[in-house]
Amino acid sequence: MMEHRLSERLTRYWDTLRKDLPMPHFSHFNASAIDDIWQQCLLFTVAPEVENQPYALSFYQIGEGLRGLYGSDMLGRNFNSTQRHFQGAAIVRRVGEVIANPSPVNDMGQFVNTRSHVVKYRSCLLPFGHDKQVSHVITGLSWREF
Repeated sequence: MMEHRLSERLTRYWDTLRKDLPMPHFSHFNASAIDDIWQQCLLFTVAPEVENQPYALSFYQIGEGLRGLYGSDMLGRNFNSTQRHFQGAAIVRRVGEVIANPSPVNDMGQFVNTRSHVVKYRSCLLPFGHDKQVSHVITGLSWREF
């Protein structure tokens, strides 16, 4: 049976690309291979740390399903971890963990939204790069409202 959960499919794709490396090279990434779930993803670029300055994270692509959360005007702008997120999207605040230790981070849970509906979510962060240096991070976000 084919897995339909976005975070598990993205992580399996990431594992396929990386083979025996700690993380895959971004040049091997092909969004068309996951076209049916790409609309629920964010792609960030990571500028390496410079003297006394931490890494800089910028929005590179925002899937159509997430534009309402972040807006297309965020493309090219630096990511700020203090930005307001709905609870399921708060995983992006953990991007520092992925940069420090290049491995997938997953999150799932539920919360009650402002309309008193239960929202169940799953999310993941996946690093890409080489030589222990993360150059890109893909975030997958999926949720259902009940």
